[in-house]
Amino acid sequence: MAMLFCYAIAGAIGVPAHNYARGYLGGTPHHSLWYMNAFLIPMSLIMIFVGNLTKKFGRKTMATYGPVVFIIGLVGAAIATDSLALIISRIVQGAGAAVCGGLAGGFLNGGIGKQQSDIGKGLFVVTFAFSATIGVAYGGAISWYFSWRIIYASLALIQFISWFLIFRYLPKDQGDENASLDWITFILCSAGFGTFSISLIYGNQHEWFQSKTYILLLAISIIGLILFFIRFSSSPPLLNPKVFSDINFVISSINISVILFSVYLIFAIVPEFMISVTHNTIATYSGPFFLFSAASTITIYIFAPGINTHYLARTVKSRRVMSSLGVIGFGLTSLWMAQTSSAQSNQTITIQLILLGISFGFFFHEFLMAFATIPAELATTASSITLFGGNLAKVFGGALSGGIDTVSTQGSWERFRSHINQTSIGLEKFQAPLNNQMIEGIHAHNWNQASLDMINHSLSHQAAVVSYINQATLTGCLLICFGALPFLHRERQDKA
Repeated sequence: MAMLFCYAIAGAIGVPAHNYARGYLGGTPHHSLWYMNAFLIPMSLIMIFVGNLTKKFGRKTMATYGPVVFIIGLVGAAIATDSLALIISRIVQGAGAAVCGGLAGGFLNGGIGKQQSDIGKGLFVVTFAFSATIGVAYGGAISWYFSWRIIYASLALIQFISWFLIFRYLPKDQGDENASLDWITFILCSAGFGTFSISLIYGNQHEWFQSKTYILLLAISIIGLILFFIRFSSSPPLLNPKVFSDINFVISSINISVILFSVYLIFAIVPEFMISVTHNTIATYSGPFFLFSAASTITIYIFAPGINTHYLARTVKSRRVMSSLGVIGFGLTSLWMAQTSSAQSNQTITIQLILLGISFGFFFHEFLMAFATIPAELATTASSITLFGGNLAKVFGGALSGGIDTVSTQGSWERFRSHINQTSIGLEKFQAPLNNQMIEGIHAHNWNQASLDMINHSLSHQAAVVSYINQATLTGCLLICFGALPFLHRERQDKA
């Protein structure tokens, strides 16, 4: 559980907390995105290989060395003195976290033993829901009241304790020395998906096809993906193909990836919106996000088997209804969030985040259905595939969010100036002397530095609001459509 907690929370630390770190390290505004994706991309790619690595080297060996790599990356981030050092440390973190996440998910969803199977599944969904949603609040509060370095140092301490317990008590097992590792397919997978993920972030920061580097990255990714799918279909498997014989697992894995792609569009914009538009700090937005995490965790606990003896929705049939309600509820709340302005109140945003948390808890039924009938020997591979899709969806969702933000905020003076008089309280004291001259251009004799700063600030708010509305609307429309996906689960595998 400790490994799963550290794995999930390290990937959930928000951009605002990384912006705080960027200020100390002298980075540019672009660096905070690289701090996050330097962790997510390598973790996603290595995750898909964890099942075969565990089969060859054994669970004890992987559970011993994986956390060590993670701890080294966490300590490196805690003592980093420049942006490059933090990015390298985050890459190391991602490599170690991939092993931790895959093993923890596999152990709780099958390796814990048949008698404790329900307890393991319940612990997995509750722990994962809590740690994956508390990261924004935890990162913001710790950065504000203590130091952003404490985030990584505290995770390193927790991970070290879990590593000691694993090293001391986990029974040693033997791997299969004859098991083959298809490194070529893994390299092609990394070149394809990894380079494509990097190209999305780089392209948005460097005007897409106007950058030769972006064109090169895109070409490499396309070639890598083509070669990967050709080799994957004809070579020794990169992962155990038996896992795909469980149709409910396949459906859940697809649903999780597709739906989380949309969900992360909202996750990517709310913290920045609360800071740039509604005048929050990373400390004050932590409260609403803590309530979001609490709502999500409490909701999934109501449906968690094993740890809640009176849990609801015991069959795949009822779980798919709950999952669908969660997806549609998230979409409807997103559309409500799109009805906003620069005068949005924190109280309204807090209520919206609580509703998102409840919907997210309902959606976590997909994780319960994914592992409902997976054999114990395939649990690690199944866990790795599911988390691979979810993390890659987060990368793609964040990249699309950044692209929408760029397009939305690239507007002219004419596009945003009509909103200034009505919505910018801070401009009231400038209304009388300017007398609407500000919307005629900057040739009026009444302009001064203070009024220019206030107007530019207001324009920035309006651009951020437009971006927020666009992304929330897209998220809501997508999720309402995706609400039908949980009903693809088959009844023949319905079980308590």
